[in-house]
Amino acid sequence: MEPSDPAAPGAPMPETAIRGYLAQLSTALDGCDAALRHDALLDAEAHLRAAVRAGTPAERAIADYGTPDEIARAYRDADGGPAPWRGGPSASPEAPGPSLASAESPAPRGGFRRLPVIGVWAQPQAWGALLYFGVVGFALALAYFVWSVSVGAVAIGLLPTLLGFPIFVALLGSARALCLFEGRVVQALLGVRMPRRTQPVAGADSVGFWQRIWCWLRDIRSWLSLAYLLGNFPASVATFAVTIVLTAFSAVLLAMPVLFALGVPIASVDGEPDFTVRLLWMELSPDADGNVWLPGTAVLPTFLAGIALMTATLWLVRGLGWVYGHVVQAIQVARPRPALPPRANAWRA
Repeated sequence: MEPSDPAAPGAPMPETAIRGYLAQLSTALDGCDAALRHDALLDAEAHLRAAVRAGTPAERAIADYGTPDEIARAYRDADGGPAPWRGGPSASPEAPGPSLASAESPAPRGGFRRLPVIGVWAQPQAWGALLYFGVVGFALALAYFVWSVSVGAVAIGLLPTLLGFPIFVALLGSARALCLFEGRVVQALLGVRMPRRTQPVAGADSVGFWQRIWCWLRDIRSWLSLAYLLGNFPASVATFAVTIVLTAFSAVLLAMPVLFALGVPIASVDGEPDFTVRLLWMELSPDADGNVWLPGTAVLPTFLAGIALMTATLWLVRGLGWVYGHVVQAIQVARPRPALPPRANAWRA
């Protein structure tokens, strides 16, 4: 009997070998993005388990897949986690793990966006964050909150009739699904990478219906998702208000020099001769026709103030977007699957 046979005396059990490989791969991926690390570990675990179920010894499956350093380097070079490289386990040593040659490093980015401070104007993440906090994120947060509160209230009200429990379980399931959807929106607008692989609920794939429900209830991601849907609403209200006020004020300051160039007054007042407009350090009064004009000496300062305020707004929403994106990412990659107690005949069936 060959030493690599899992039944051989002294040979490591497949579960032990797989867990050991995943631990080494996790170490090799230190410093990588959390979502990329999440995908790499799930890809490796799924492939190795499929290979063992197909009858390949664990040591051979690991050798065919590639060393932890090779796999980690391939994911880093692919910059974002490639799609699965193979559809199933391969027993051929000529097909080891991911192809390092196919991984393309991202081209270095240059141009205006690399300029200090003002380069934020050319960064898609900044404008995506402005759109998210000013429109999309607030609308979604409101919808999530209304859904969670409504269904949660119904579930709590029906708990004495035992109908509330399945409704509450359904609420937890919907919260997980909504967080996954939120992750796609966040990745598109805020530029924070989300996992491409869905982490299964630990133990839920090998037990009965009621045990599966229990696995869902004890999974921390279910509760984190629900907490996010409830807690994100007040935060979204605050970020929405700040974003709208700063963006509107910046737009007004930037529009005034344009109005001056077009010969259009910045305000028009009828029947209020004592009316004054406060703009930056100036007090502007209407003329005899009730029109308020921007002085020529204020055109450049007003334009520069608008540029400065809009630049600060873009940096602010970009920073908030980084925080928001990593909160959603942390929920989706929370708690790696724990090692389940090995079953004696599981790998020999």
